[in-house]
Amino acid sequence: MYDLHIHSKYSDGRSDIYEIASKAKEKGLKVIAIVDHSIEHRLGLTEKKAELRQREIEIAKSKYDIEILSGVECGILPNGEIVLPNFKFDFIIASVHEYVTEYEYYRRVLACLEKYEIDVIGHPFSSMFGFSENVRELDLKLLEKIEENGVAIEINSAHRSPPENFLELCKDWRISYSIGSDAHDVMRVGDVTWCMKIAKKYLRNSKFVLRHI
Repeated sequence: MYDLHIHSKYSDGRSDIYEIASKAKEKGLKVIAIVDHSIEHRLGLTEKKAELRQREIEIAKSKYDIEILSGVECGILPNGEIVLPNFKFDFIIASVHEYVTEYEYYRRVLACLEKYEIDVIGHPFSSMFGFSENVRELDLKLLEKIEENGVAIEINSAHRSPPENFLELCKDWRISYSIGSDAHDVMRVGDVTWCMKIAKKYLRNSKFVLRHI
């Protein structure tokens, strides 16, 4: 199993790298990604914090014999931009983190995909951020851009996203997917059973994102 969306104390998580790695090993995970928030977040990763975290990741990888990706979750700003510290990450997630209308959500994500090379769109259409329903013509436009850019959609167990009506559309597209617990506490590390169930139901013919990394 995999969990490619975990937050640590280096942003707004409550667990350190070693606690996360130990829990992942205990749960039999093969690969995890620590994806702390980027510098647009008040507790996010700076270059210095990213370097310190990387040192701990390398120690934890050796100690627990588990693959740990050094990732970041960037908030997609109103102009579609993301902000990254000067650091080479293994894994970049971009997510909307503000209450927005449906049309504003699509506009931000599409603008981001036009400007940046990212690996994953995080917790798509999460109702936590005010998104209430999908717009079919914009879904198709978004899926076209996702396929064109080779970006993965995330199946996120904390947000229970994407919604199933969007996933039903995904069956007809050559897209990749990622899975993540969005854990902010060590007890939720590896909580991806729902993700695996949804992937099996809707994305059995899609590629898992790690095949491209």
